[in-house]
Parts: sequence; structure tokens; C-alpha cells
Amino acid sequence: MTEQPKFQAPPLPPQAPSFGVPRPLGETGASANAASELPADNFAKALKLPVTIFKTKVMVLILGGTVLLGMLLGALFFGGSGNQPVQGPEGLLGVVRNPDLRQDLPRCGMVSEGSPCTVYIVNHSRNDRYAEYFFDEATRLTGRQEYLVMIENQHYAKSRIPPGYIAQIKIPSLK
Repeated sequence: MTEQPKFQAPPLPPQAPSFGVPRPLGETGASANAASELPADNFAKALKLPVTIFKTKVMVLILGGTVLLGMLLGALFFGGSGNQPVQGPEGLLGVVRNPDLRQDLPRCGMVSEGSPCTVYIVNHSRNDRYAEYFFDEATRLTGRQEYLVMIENQHYAKSRIPPGYIAQIKIPSLK
């Protein structure tokens, strides 16, 4: 009886065909062979540039420079507006001015309780509001009666306050 091994190695597959994979340009003799491996109508030949421009490091430098130039031009042309919000006399931005205020009054809380003052309330909603919407809050904060606040701010009552802007409400003195 002949002894056969229990396990046999499978036969080797046939040799894979060679497709002529181009060598990287960094190998020896690359500049001479690279010109023959490149297509005939490449940009380096058209612009009479050296073939070494196809190296990875050179291409990364070109791409990086292009990105930086694009960012610089983008910042130059689209990099912000020159319109800065105008500050009010109190230093607040986005205040919708009250035409009923003839002279600048101090802010409420900075003067005695009985003297006239101005209260500022921000429109925190997503919608436009009329200034009269904030009169109830102003009366609650200052303790004045609502009809007195309405009388003092007749023209301002129908002013539109956009979202994020501040209403400037005149509070009358206690008599």
C-alpha cells in the first residue's frame, strides 16, 4: 500500500498577464521613461513645462497654492459687509427709535422711581411685533398704569419691532 499525504497543496494558478503598470516618477530613469508613459496631449507638454510637474509633491503644492489663492480672493470679494450697525446714545444696537421722546431720558432703574425714564425691551419672538405689544411688560416692570404709558407713546404704539430689535418705551413720571 502506498502512503499518500493526507493534505495536498493546490496547484499554482497560472501567471497573471502583465499590463505594463507605469512606475512612479521618483524611481531611477523616471524622467526618460515618464515622458513615454504619459499621454501625448498633456498640459505639461503643451505649456513646455518639465515632466517632473507630475510628481505627487509638486501636484500637492500646486493644489495647496490654488486653494489658498481661492480663499484669499473669496475673502477679498465676499468677506463681509461694510455696513456696521449704528449705536444709539446709550450704546445699544438695534434700537427702534421712539419719535415720542423729545429729549433723551435716562433708563429706568438709574433714576428715582417717580421721575420719567425710558425702558428698553427686546423682541425675543420670531415675528414682528408692534411696540404696543410691549406696553404691558413695561407697566409690569415700572409699576405705572398702562393707559399712562399708552398716552405717552401714541405715535410709537404702531411702530414695527423686528425680531431681535429693541423697543424704546417712554415711561411718564408719577404725579
